[in-house]
Amino acid sequence: MTEPSGGHWLNLSEVLKATMPTLIPGVVDENHKRGNPVDILPFSQANHTGSSIYWLRSGQDAEGDVANIGIGGQTSFSESVTFVRKETDLKICYIQRKLDKFVPAMYGTFNNYEELMIQDAMKAITKKAGDKIIYDDYTYDANKLQMNGIHAWAATNYGEDWDIDEGEGALALEHLRVLSDEMKHGLDYWLMPFCIARQIDKVYHELGIASLASATAGALGLISYGPSDIGGRTTYFDGKPIVRSDFMLAEQANTGMGSNARAKYTSGTKQYSIFGILNRKGGLLVEDPGLGVAFGKTEGDGEFWNLEYFDKLVDYIGKGFRLEAYTALIPGSKYCIGRVLDITNAAPTAA
Repeated sequence: MTEPSGGHWLNLSEVLKATMPTLIPGVVDENHKRGNPVDILPFSQANHTGSSIYWLRSGQDAEGDVANIGIGGQTSFSESVTFVRKETDLKICYIQRKLDKFVPAMYGTFNNYEELMIQDAMKAITKKAGDKIIYDDYTYDANKLQMNGIHAWAATNYGEDWDIDEGEGALALEHLRVLSDEMKHGLDYWLMPFCIARQIDKVYHELGIASLASATAGALGLISYGPSDIGGRTTYFDGKPIVRSDFMLAEQANTGMGSNARAKYTSGTKQYSIFGILNRKGGLLVEDPGLGVAFGKTEGDGEFWNLEYFDKLVDYIGKGFRLEAYTALIPGSKYCIGRVLDITNAAPTAA
């Protein structure tokens, strides 16, 4: 049955032929991702035009040369201090788009199409940067276009007490305690996938820890829980907040341990990782043991993006733009990243 128009017109369909639909400006993001490392890690701009960044870590120090001497004894000179020089290169990622001049001419009254394109491009690079910060690996990239991400830097410590292989099993909470102790400069937060954070939540709220019978982790003080700044929940382990991230993906077992890049899941049982992270407290050009992101010189000081316009395109009636970012991950100390990898999505154990 056709709906009546309310008067004059034959029916509602005829009325709609003479109306203009209402378009709400902007675009609602249905591809939203939470816990982007871009929003968590500190960013600093490199103040030079080169592509490489160097920093020093201590090697052998002078502690072993401190000697005892008696009254009237003879002293001697010594020399022993060494440095370890670390290096990383800024890597470029970009997105380039064209816009037919016919499009804004026809539809400019609804939305600014050029502005929408640039906003979408910024969102795309921001999301891609979050993925790159975790999974890029310069060593195993055949084209050498990737930077070293968190997994790649963590792999340089594989086998150390603060880089732990869970052996394709459930998370042992003791391993988080080990990381907390072994990260000698401290840590600011735990970065983990939602599914592993939920398993820790269940330990606190419902399940307890199997090896401790009916006792709950919350009652034992292992895990705490409180409201976040925006009214949600925040779980803490060892007094440090758990940051849940959609960028921490299911991964492939037995990868990223110093012989290949950490691979995203393709087959078998899904594995997951947890990072303990110490953020940089100072800028790029100060001594700081924490982890941060360096970005290169752009058209304006302090601007992360480099935006280039092409007012006229060859063989195309339109214009274009390119959005670029130059980034590198800077781990001041080898202790600023702790990792537990090859964790299955199962109830945690005590040890």
